[in-house]
Amino acid sequence: MPKRPHPPPLTVKQILTWAKAHRIRTGRWPHAGTGPIRDAPQETWRGVNSALMKGHRGLPGGSSLFKLLKEHCGHSHEKARLTVGQVLTWMECHRRRTGRWPVATSGTVLDAPRENWLTLDAALRHGSRGLPAGLSLRHLRVLLAEADLA
Repeated sequence: MPKRPHPPPLTVKQILTWAKAHRIRTGRWPHAGTGPIRDAPQETWRGVNSALMKGHRGLPGGSSLFKLLKEHCGHSHEKARLTVGQVLTWMECHRRRTGRWPVATSGTVLDAPRENWLTLDAALRHGSRGLPAGLSLRHLRVLLAEADLA
């Protein structure tokens, strides 16, 4: 997208309107990497985020898209807490559906569309989102296989 010599001023109200429209369309809040703003084709979320941070285009600066959405819309990037039992259930469903155990590169968890196997594996390894550290999808697969043999 070619740069405009003097982009028009932005307002918090306009950014929030675009963000709410984006959420209605996609079910998710935008972030700096989301890409072009559908309701403003000359704008990108990265450009808006930069203007919020640096104080360009009539904005005061010292903010970000995340901070703005958190302050005005209660948005948080925090993911829901998980249990090992939930992950095991999703793994079993995946195996029944595909004939294979999920691995980190298996993509979206079909039974939990906002989750993907890569982030679940990372949460297991690092002990985030309420899960104990030191596990992985592979470890859980071994546990499930051992339980099937018992």
